[in-house]
Amino acid sequence: MELRRVTGALVGIVVCAVSVLVAGIAWAYLTEYGLQRIAISVAIAAVGAGAAAVAYLLVVRTCKSRRCSLLIVSLLVVLLLVPIMSMFYPGKVTHSRFGLTVYGAIPVPSLDVTVSPGGFLWFRDKSHFISIEEIESLLSPDVEVLIIGTGWHGAVRVDPAIQEIDWVELHTLQTPAAFELFNELVSSGRQVALIAHSTC
Repeated sequence: MELRRVTGALVGIVVCAVSVLVAGIAWAYLTEYGLQRIAISVAIAAVGAGAAAVAYLLVVRTCKSRRCSLLIVSLLVVLLLVPIMSMFYPGKVTHSRFGLTVYGAIPVPSLDVTVSPGGFLWFRDKSHFISIEEIESLLSPDVEVLIIGTGWHGAVRVDPAIQEIDWVELHTLQTPAAFELFNELVSSGRQVALIAHSTC
């Protein structure tokens, strides 16, 4: 098999795998959307499959040398590594608005986010209630500060049992202020855990 076809297949497989991962995350965490999450997940997977096919064809038709293949594979590796590395540096919310959070170089539309003290980004079930059970996984012994973002308009209710936690500094704020405080504390070297609602 020609090198350009192998390169095209690799690019297509990676694009497809990323879209399936994103579709799975949407399915798992957009529970508030009910049956709409099926349409959202299918649309993401379909767009990803289309993008994978286009990427394959572009590589096969335009990449005619070993140098071109090497350049494309290198670019693909960088595009995969930069978002992962951005969780650790800068490890901050770099942009936010209603329904969109950008953590490092990772855009997160609609989903609510959690960030562990090590800087690892993940997601939470889209709901308007944060329970004590939900934050327990964030409260490792090295956590100094827990920040809860209650939404852009403060619509999220917080379990009263969370207020009883006395071994960690707790801040419950509307999401824009929560992100601002998170960035400030991370910059100062504190061990911070974050859980935030990205919409109302």
